[in-house]
Amino acid sequence: MLIDRWGRPVTDLRISVTNSCNYNCFFCHREGHYVRGEEMRPEEIGRLMRVLSKHGVKRVKLTGGEPLMRRDLEEIVSELKSSGAEEVSLVTNGYFLVERARGLREAGLDRINVSLHSLKRDVYERITGVDGLERVLKGIDEALLWGLNPIKLNFTALKGINEGELWDIVNFGRRKGLKVQLIELLDPTSEYYFPLEDFERELDGVALRKEVRDFQNRPIFELDGVTVEIVKGSGNPLLCMGCTRLRVTAEGFFKTCISREDSLIDFISVMRNGGSDEEIFEAFKKSVRLREPFHKLPGSSPKYDDVLEV
Repeated sequence: MLIDRWGRPVTDLRISVTNSCNYNCFFCHREGHYVRGEEMRPEEIGRLMRVLSKHGVKRVKLTGGEPLMRRDLEEIVSELKSSGAEEVSLVTNGYFLVERARGLREAGLDRINVSLHSLKRDVYERITGVDGLERVLKGIDEALLWGLNPIKLNFTALKGINEGELWDIVNFGRRKGLKVQLIELLDPTSEYYFPLEDFERELDGVALRKEVRDFQNRPIFELDGVTVEIVKGSGNPLLCMGCTRLRVTAEGFFKTCISREDSLIDFISVMRNGGSDEEIFEAFKKSVRLREPFHKLPGSSPKYDDVLEV
């Protein structure tokens, strides 16, 4: 396992498999990366996993764009699972789940996050640019049928648009047996930024139990019949100081932080030019060396001069 200079182990990959998307959500941050190029092939993603699984990376989350725009996504999942990934999960808008849920489960996908930012058809279309709510709801049912559990709903709170649906989405999760993740916008200067502090206090008042998730120090509330998680991204040093993930772009670069574009490390050129596994690992190690919390706790500083291998 590699531990960065700030004492954070790197155990998770967040792999963007495509920059393409069938939606046009106006607040989308596109994983903090706007460069387009040739997408990694399934066998290249599998090789990357084989190399990094020997060094403590065990969990992978597939993102986009919209990952289900990749016709070979099932092959990618299969490659990851056969290459050492203990868990492969997926973030999707859910539009294509009706057709793909079974195949993804059979390929080895463990669980999914479905972005569901409104339960009202008109509001959903306003946010996404697509009249797709009914398809997504059917897709969630199909994913449940094929055992893609637990399903977590990603709900981004947007001022003036959907902030009145917070309890609606929680109760929907309760009825369906889904987990709920409530998310603040990354940009606090946005006119749509809606802070979740007040709602967090409401949850605290009715929760049967509250805990703080080790990964990124997120508060989790166990309510009667549903679990609710709060994600505060912007300006949150606790989130950054607890980060254990490294991002991988669709074109084959390590990206140390969603908020940084100046620390991209190329590994795909090494791979496509006949480089060894050790050279790929060195690119990984270099990216871990560059990692630092974008938002830091006051007075914090690196614990180590270099990356630790443990």
